[in-house]
Amino acid sequence: MDSMREFTGFRWFVLATLCIVTATTAVVLISPAPLIGAIAKSFVINVGEATGASMATFNLAVAISCLVGGPLLDRFGFVRVWSVCLAMIALGEIATPTFGDTVAKFHILRLIQGFGTGPIMASTARVAAQWFPPSERGIVAGVQGTAMGLGTAVGLVISPMLFAAKGDWAVTIAWLGAMPLIALIMTLVIAFGPEPPNEHVEQTGRETQASRSDFAQAIRLPATWGAILCVVLLSWVMQGFNDLVPGFIAVDPPVGLGRNPVVAGQFMMVLQIAFMVGAILSGFIVDGLFGGRSRPVVFLGFLGTAIFCYAIRFNFVHSSNFAMLINLAMAGLFQSVCIPATIAFIARNYPEHITGKLGGLAQGIGIFGGTAGVTVGAFALDFSGFYNYSIVAVSLAALVGCACALLQKPPDVFARHRSWN
Repeated sequence: MDSMREFTGFRWFVLATLCIVTATTAVVLISPAPLIGAIAKSFVINVGEATGASMATFNLAVAISCLVGGPLLDRFGFVRVWSVCLAMIALGEIATPTFGDTVAKFHILRLIQGFGTGPIMASTARVAAQWFPPSERGIVAGVQGTAMGLGTAVGLVISPMLFAAKGDWAVTIAWLGAMPLIALIMTLVIAFGPEPPNEHVEQTGRETQASRSDFAQAIRLPATWGAILCVVLLSWVMQGFNDLVPGFIAVDPPVGLGRNPVVAGQFMMVLQIAFMVGAILSGFIVDGLFGGRSRPVVFLGFLGTAIFCYAIRFNFVHSSNFAMLINLAMAGLFQSVCIPATIAFIARNYPEHITGKLGGLAQGIGIFGGTAGVTVGAFALDFSGFYNYSIVAVSLAALVGCACALLQKPPDVFARHRSWN
């Protein structure tokens, strides 16, 4: 089943669809961020409440649906799950001008979109297992990570551009509903295409028993929870920083810097480009510079993230466009290495038959970290009326990540399995 002859060229269309579907969820997630000021003004609420309605609600729904998405994917397959999820996302986008005319209704629409996003984020392992040989499954995971960065960059740029053209934030959101419709069409092509080479991926009874035993042993190890907490904290930092900083740049003084949403989107696009470059290079950094050791890479990633996230508060940074761009680029580069290096730690040091479970557990719980990052940031903004406390919270989360990175010591109990890597 692992021969290249049996894994047909159609798998590359599946990969392209995964990329578009993932990028779509990222656009939907981040697109309200540069529009926070307009959303707050429309609902006559402060920017903290608008951030909570736009971002925290969405992330909470994603966190819940990501954890329950695995059983849905196993039972119905990713094509059916994607179809329903993309329809939910499109509905939430397109209905915003007519239904999202109050804060409560906007909460409901963002919940619908978030519940549609979670199972998609949980689907990568199943797509890889069904359509790709083992030697290419790392590429699939890398593509989804890159697609998230690409979608975030696109959302931060296209959202304020559409807002400038349409003059209405709700209409802007509705126009972005075209993306999930395109992704849905591509998904339906897969539904009517050839059967996946690995339609059923099953384990023997002995393998299942070994998997359960090793997994039970793994979740008792400090190294395992150190890795999981690194994913959680980096998700906290990424969502907190990406969701709050566009508002910080765009909102009028004294709360923000007073640059318009288009400028905010362009600044944040630099961060996303740096993030994508860093994600691609992370494997070479771990293998080439640190001899396959993830712990120092994750530690330095969190340390640099803490420094450059905090530095945006300094006047000499945010008063200069050049300094701001350099600072955001460095923040993106340091953020980008933490999760790939952590997932590499799991892949290198644990039995192959539990790496999927551990990776899924880390990503699923990690989304709750992203939700916490947005929620704490929004609360701090609402409480103080300024962005300073929100930025400090993100930086402190990154410093805690440094401590968790030190726990990523290869567990001796699984030393026999390291030869696989």
